[in-house]
Amino acid sequence: MKVFIILLMTGICLPMAHAEMSENLQKLQHQANAAYEQMMKARKEAEYLEKDVAFAEKELQAAKRRLSDIERETEQTRQKSADAKKRLERATAQWQEASDQLDRAWLQSGRQ
Repeated sequence: MKVFIILLMTGICLPMAHAEMSENLQKLQHQANAAYEQMMKARKEAEYLEKDVAFAEKELQAAKRRLSDIERETEQTRQKSADAKKRLERATAQWQEASDQLDRAWLQSGRQ
């Protein structure tokens, strides 16, 4: 009788243990699948962000080149402006000298 009870208990416990083990395996499989999906999602996001960074770096370099070009053009324009101002000063001085000479000539022609 004891053997029968032991066999009966073993017969009941083993399938229950097997069923419980199967549920645990399914649960673990589900968790592993969910973790894999999260990993793949994170991987895709990281790849997209790497591409975004590369694009942003290219845009930054292009902007730096444009800024450098604009700074160079600004300096050239500043120099041209300074040169033009000097030419204006010289032309103004020449005009003033010519006007003074003309005034003197008119004054002298009126005295004679």
